Amino acid sequence: MRRTAPLLLTAALLCSCDGPASRPQAGSDRAEAVRSGERKGRIVSLSDVFFERGGTDTVRFGRLRSGETAVVRFWIANDSPQTTAILSYDRNCGCTTLKFNSEPIAPGDAQRVEMSFDSRGTRGWQLKTLDVTLAGAQRPLRLYAEAEVE
Repeated sequence: MRRTAPLLLTAALLCSCDGPASRPQAGSDRAEAVRSGERKGRIVSLSDVFFERGGTDTVRFGRLRSGETAVVRFWIANDSPQTTAILSYDRNCGCTTLKFNSEPIAPGDAQRVEMSFDSRGTRGWQLKTLDVTLAGAQRPLRLYAEAEVE
């Protein structure tokens, strides 16, 4: 027992040290700052995987009265090592729009965008698509707009 106590104490001290495994990866500290305080609200993250395979996300507008237009503001964060920019978007319905600027988004930076949903002429559960084309991406970012119109 006397021999195992110092051994256990040493193991506990080694495990609690801030070794290389617990340090953030290179380049991740800026992306973490975007998530942890510089940018408030919802963030859609663009990673290396997104630029290779594309990606999807859902923007939920909640319950709306028919005829109401709702707006959701969020950030598109570039968590990849390459600079990108929003070039354009396509939509399956004229009821959704996306406001953005086409300035480059540097690695670790984010751009605020505004998505709106106009519920005129709709009732019930709505799911619309908006495909955002980004520089350097092989496929678009598909955003789903979801709303319940009463």
